[in-house]
Formats: sequence, C-alpha cells, structure tokens
Amino acid sequence: MRSTIVATVLALATLVAVPAFAAPGQDSRSQGNVPAKTQRAEGEKGNRHFPMPAAEFKAKVDARQAKARQHMEERASKLPAGEAKELRAKFDETVKKVNVEVAKAVADGTVTKEEAKAVRAANPHHGKHARHHGKGHGKKGGGDKK
Repeated sequence: MRSTIVATVLALATLVAVPAFAAPGQDSRSQGNVPAKTQRAEGEKGNRHFPMPAAEFKAKVDARQAKARQHMEERASKLPAGEAKELRAKFDETVKKVNVEVAKAVADGTVTKEEAKAVRAANPHHGKHARHHGKGHGKKGGGDKK
C-alpha cells in the first residue's frame, strides 16, 4: 500500500516537473519550433514600436480623430441645436490642441514614445468616456444625485 502511494506521488511530481524543463514556447501538444509568446506581442499594443515614422503616426492620429468625430456627430445629432453646437466647438478646440502637439512630434520625421505621450496628454478625454468624466464608476456613490 505504501509503495503504491509513493509511486503515485512520484508519477504526479514527474508530470508536473517535466513541462517546466521544456524549451520556451514548447508544450506537450506543439509539434514544431514555435517562438515563445510574450504578453505584449499577443495584443494589438505589441505592434506599436517607437520611434515611429512621422507619416505613420500622423495617419494613426488622423484615423483616431475621424472615428472620434463620427462618434461625436452621432451624439450631437441627439442633442438640442445649442448643445450640439457647444459640443462641436469643444471637440474642434481639442482637435486643434492635439494637432499642435502632432505638428511638434512629426517635425523631425520620427516620433518618439515621449512625443506620443505629449500628443496623448493634449486630449483631456483620451481613454475616457465623456459621460463618465469626473464620476465614479462603481455601484456605490460617485454618481449624480439630485
């Protein structure tokens, strides 16, 4: 009985330890030489490399601005005329600030990570939903209470 338990424990320990010694990127199911995947390389963000050519960076910023403008116009179409005009003016003001930073960043032909961060910082709503700006996101507290 004791030898059966010892043999079972050794077998399980071997099954756990053997994959740890395998080559990076290899597992028991793979058949070829597969490079190890990193967390950054799997996602879309893994494709962003700095320094980046200025034309490529400008194209990405323009595409993002076009998408944001489309979203803003959809929202403005649901607002009264006065509020829609204010929303468009605020959006255009933000786009001007971002474009000033983009011009600084692309002036030398390449964009560094620090220059890209300066462009991102010029947009106060980057990565945030405007309707939640300044409000809590949890269930308790933080919302508008009237």
